[in-house]
Amino acid sequence: MCSTNCTHCLGATLLHMAILSMILNILLFFPAMQHVSIDKIPNEAWRFGGLLGSGVMILFPATVYLRMKKLGCYGCIINIFCGKSNGNAALFSCIGLLGSSYGLFVSLFAIYKGPKCFVGGDKWEYPFHKGNYLVDLNYWKDCKSPPHIIPWHLSIFIVQVLVSSAQMAICICSMMSGILGTIFTSEKCPWSHKEA
Repeated sequence: MCSTNCTHCLGATLLHMAILSMILNILLFFPAMQHVSIDKIPNEAWRFGGLLGSGVMILFPATVYLRMKKLGCYGCIINIFCGKSNGNAALFSCIGLLGSSYGLFVSLFAIYKGPKCFVGGDKWEYPFHKGNYLVDLNYWKDCKSPPHIIPWHLSIFIVQVLVSSAQMAICICSMMSGILGTIFTSEKCPWSHKEA
């Protein structure tokens, strides 16, 4: 990264987004804020897209970005520690990219699949097919319980899609900056300046 203040800011942003993703994943264990038995919890909660993918795996690049400010690394300034930091930033950005991609994939699939709900006759299942509930609200009546499960489901996963997409963008930019900062180490780096 070329600017430590920017890197520190990105690290703090990723840290907050990772915490938000973990909270969203935990909320999936309580459909529509109701306590249900384990067999009624949606499969997406057990895939840990928000807890593991966009949560724990994002903590790695967030920690590296936050730590770079302590080292006084400015990306393009020659410093023995900073070459390693840029390489680490690029490596951990790849880990963050994998995690956020996984979180994004799980969320998009969950939106397409729809929520798990009570459909009658003691059956909890996924009543929707190929995202049909997204275009025709008449399908929403197929879910008898918990109340308001469809808006709950959509709200959680749309927020997760937005968070995972932002995490991916940050990790891609950081990875490119880290690679460029490692390869083109020079005091006259055109995209960098040491801040006072």
